Amino acid sequence: MSDVVRRHRLPALARWLPVTLLALAAAACAGEEKGPNGELKLRGTVRRIESAEGGTCWQVETKRGKYELQPAQAPQALLVDGATAVILAKPRSGGSFCKVGDIVDIVKVDSITTPTSTAAK
Repeated sequence: MSDVVRRHRLPALARWLPVTLLALAAAACAGEEKGPNGELKLRGTVRRIESAEGGTCWQVETKRGKYELQPAQAPQALLVDGATAVILAKPRSGGSFCKVGDIVDIVKVDSITTPTSTAAK
């Protein structure tokens, strides 16, 4: 009698499934996710920008885009240049004075991490 060794090969789908799932998870964590009511979950850095007219503008810069914040809606803790934040926001249509990204209304601030300064005082 001869010994026969059988090797079972996984179908191509089963071999690539873990890689595909990992790539999808990384993409979801990289920028923003859409909520059930059209909200965006934005993960990014808050930027203070001076407009050409001399006004102060605020934006959240994510890996997928830039979004203009309305300072009247934002908690003061969020309006820190260089802070990183996770924000639930709703897209808004209409014009903008600042024109520094898609305009959003803040629905909820999930987290804010303010930058630490290493400069000597």
